[in-house]
Amino acid sequence: MVALLQNVDVVINASGILQSSPGNDVNITQADAIIALIKACEISGISQFIQISACGASNDAAHDFMKSKARADQQLHNSALTATILRPGLVIGRNSYGGTELIRMTAALPLFAPRLVGFGKIQSIALADVVEATVNAIARPVALAGSYDLVETGSRPVDEIIALHRKWLGFSAVGRKLPVGRRLTKIVAMMSDALGWLGWRSPMRSNAIRSLIDGVQGQSEQTAIILGRPAIALGQVLEGFPAGKQDRIHAQLMLGLPLFLAMLALLWLGSGLLGIWKADEAAALLDGSYLSSNIALIMVYGGAVADLILAAGLIFRKTVRAALVGTIAISLAYLAGGTILTPLLWLDPLAPLIKALACVGLSMTCLIALDKR
Repeated sequence: MVALLQNVDVVINASGILQSSPGNDVNITQADAIIALIKACEISGISQFIQISACGASNDAAHDFMKSKARADQQLHNSALTATILRPGLVIGRNSYGGTELIRMTAALPLFAPRLVGFGKIQSIALADVVEATVNAIARPVALAGSYDLVETGSRPVDEIIALHRKWLGFSAVGRKLPVGRRLTKIVAMMSDALGWLGWRSPMRSNAIRSLIDGVQGQSEQTAIILGRPAIALGQVLEGFPAGKQDRIHAQLMLGLPLFLAMLALLWLGSGLLGIWKADEAAALLDGSYLSSNIALIMVYGGAVADLILAAGLIFRKTVRAALVGTIAISLAYLAGGTILTPLLWLDPLAPLIKALACVGLSMTCLIALDKR
């Protein structure tokens, strides 16, 4: 690591992951790796280190995200480096990731809005303010050494933050409020945690929910010191980059993505199981075509196995993209084969071939929604 720090004047650490999952460990990413980086900076003679921590980072925190941040903060505080530790609240920027994506998805809910019961209040901070604080710390390393919370002056309930984002996205206000308590959100978090072991990094995992329940609050006076002014309030932050059509579509698309993928997985699972269970009946549909009965049966079983493989691939995050491409390819192959061997299926009242086109369209939609950057 020391070799990588040659000709470096300042190190800025903005790394972090919300929660551990296969291949990702919160303590390694946010504590062990950063502690090693701090020691490497000391060996390399780098004098200044800026740590982007988190508001609420503490050894007594309720979850490892905050605890691991606190471990790195403490190591940096005890080091020989000139250090500035920035602890932002809920960071609001032009793009959305993690908690901010969850807020936008919730703001896009149709027909009703959640009324969160038993949740703490949140203080936000503009991404632009985080950047400005970092620039100020670089310019005045000694004067601004220390730890600073980065939060707006006021705090607000999560419901209000969601409502502001709903208005920002241009969705009409909803009169129906659905009460959502801690117990329900914890159940959802447990389900999201389980999906995490399949590679899915849902913004609704336990660490995010605990942070919302505990609240995210800091000392805005510290923010004013490093910025030389109060932080920009959330309403003004959103006014600074008006939402467009793409923001509305993204919020709705990300809200629907889990449902779309579940529907596709069930479709291909059902197709595979029915293909095996009703193999003789499926093969009989090919009677009168150019295929013998044995070849037709082999094709049915082969197609059923392929369907089951695709269903399994749609469950895991690492394989979902390849599986979606596979669903498109096999759907097109089914359409071509059906057109050649049993063209009358295009006139079937249940329209099996026409429905395959809809499956292709849904798979394409999911492929687009999977892009993160």
